[in-house]
Formats: sequence, C-alpha cells, structure tokens
Amino acid sequence: MSIPWRGRFQDSPITWEQYLDIDEEDRRNLEIIDGYVVPREQRDGRHQKVASRMSNAIEESAVEEMRRSGDMCIETNTETSVLLWEVPPTARIPDVVVNRCLEDFGQLTADSVLIVVEVVSPWSKRRDRIHKMADYADAGIPHYWIVEFDKIGAVSVERYALEVRKRAYAHVETTHRDGHGLAIDITTPFRIVIEWEQLTVAPRI
Repeated sequence: MSIPWRGRFQDSPITWEQYLDIDEEDRRNLEIIDGYVVPREQRDGRHQKVASRMSNAIEESAVEEMRRSGDMCIETNTETSVLLWEVPPTARIPDVVVNRCLEDFGQLTADSVLIVVEVVSPWSKRRDRIHKMADYADAGIPHYWIVEFDKIGAVSVERYALEVRKRAYAHVETTHRDGHGLAIDITTPFRIVIEWEQLTVAPRI
C-alpha cells in the first residue's frame, strides 16, 4: 500500500524502501537526498517542452547508433528517477536521462547512465549548477549537460565530462543558438547530432 508523503516523511530521514512506498503520483515530484525527501523545483510548460525536445532529438541519434552498431541498446527518458547510491539513499530525477537499456521494471541506477541533462529555470540554477552537478559527478555519471532556454526554445547547451579521478566535471564546450553550427555534434558516448530547430518550442517572431 502506498504511503502519503506529507506529514510522515517530511522531516525525518528514510530508507530507499520507504521512499519507494510513497504514493507514485507524489514521488514524481520528489527526490531523495541523503535520506531526506525533497520536493523538486518548479517547472513550467516551456521547461518541460524543451526537455521533451532534447529527449526526442537524442533518441533520434540513439536509434541511428543502434542501427549502425547492432550491439548497443540505448534508451532516453524524461521524468525518470535515477538511484545514485543507496546509503544514505539518494536519487535524482533529471530532465532527460540517456542510459543503457534496462530489463522491464528495473530501477535505473547511475552505473547504467551515459548522459544526464538538466534544463535550467530561474528557480533551479543553484540546484542544477552546484548540487546536482556534484551528485552526478560523485555517482560517476560520465556526461552532464546544462540547457538554458527562452520563449523560443533552447538558447545554449553546456557539456561537461567527468574527470574520474577527481570525481568532478570538466567543461567541454558550450554552444549557442545565435552562433553558427549545430546545438550538438559529438561522437562520445556515441554519435549525436542535434540542430537548434529540433530544440525549438515556439516560432521566432
């Protein structure tokens, strides 16, 4: 039986099993950080649309990669919980996650993740650029992207790669919509090519 969150787990640390017992609808808007349940930051419609556009664009490249390689299975998702570590339990819900395919109903864990993407809103900048970045690096996720957006769609994409020994991210590249070229043009962790038009949510006026 699922358990309501408010009034029970609001101020005390819990186990991973207790977190999974929280009502599924509630859990979609909650993360667990060092055992404490934390509400996710606000996300408006444009934020969610940009995340969906990014997920779809990466998926197109993932499908091409699977066709080429024949031996790699890649999934892309939005609004999916990633278990970073179990003690104390810590799980984040990235805006977009790219991972090796899981068995049905398997819990996504950091060791299966290739890329996490966070779409930055005014109320999420500190979490995305400091707290989440540190957690993803500590969990060993190899690639982290940060996307800024406006009313038209994605404005910039910052890419970071994990320095394994330091357990910290190093900046690789930032692309801007007003510049020339593609939003994404990379070969690691697999070939991904994304045009800015794929990340548009409204027409330019």
